[in-house]
Parts: sequence; structure tokens; C-alpha cells
Amino acid sequence: MASLDAILWSAATLAYGLGDYVTTVLGVRMAGVQEGNPIVRLISGGDPGPGSFAVLKVVSVALFFATYWVLKPTLARLAVPAALTLLGAVVTARNVQIIRRRA
Repeated sequence: MASLDAILWSAATLAYGLGDYVTTVLGVRMAGVQEGNPIVRLISGGDPGPGSFAVLKVVSVALFFATYWVLKPTLARLAVPAALTLLGAVVTARNVQIIRRRA
């Protein structure tokens, strides 16, 4: 199960960490595009800059990992990185859609 854990966390890091980060930073730099997540807007004081958004991403991934870590090693534990991967893929795809409309 350890290799499946590593695969899921790698996918979560790519989709939620990198994919969402890059597409969000690109998107908010475009005229008329704002951060869609009200919590992120509140924390960042509007639209996040690359540095503040990177910190926010690292903190959020750390919180998800802490949740994963306290769960017993079962299939339910794998739901944490799997859900993060799904969330990251959906948000990244949506961000790409918005960017393509503005380009």
C-alpha cells in the first residue's frame, strides 16, 4: 500500500499543488480574472500574489497531509490524497477554461 500512497500523493501534488497554483497565478494576472475561492480571497486580501498563494498552497497541503497521517492505515486513509487529486484536477481544468476564454 505504500507505493499506492506515494502515487496518490504525487498526483495530488501535481494536480492540486502545481496545476492549481500555476493556473491560478496565470489567471489572476489576466485582466478581469479574479480568484474564485472566497476563502482564498479573504486570506490574501483580494487576489493572491505568487508568493502568498504558494504559502497558502503549502499550508493547505500540510493540513491535508496531517489529516492523512492521523488516520489509521486503511483504504479510507487513501481518500485524502485521492480527493485532493480530484479537487486539483477539477480546479485546474476550470482555471484553464477561464484562461482560454480570456486569451
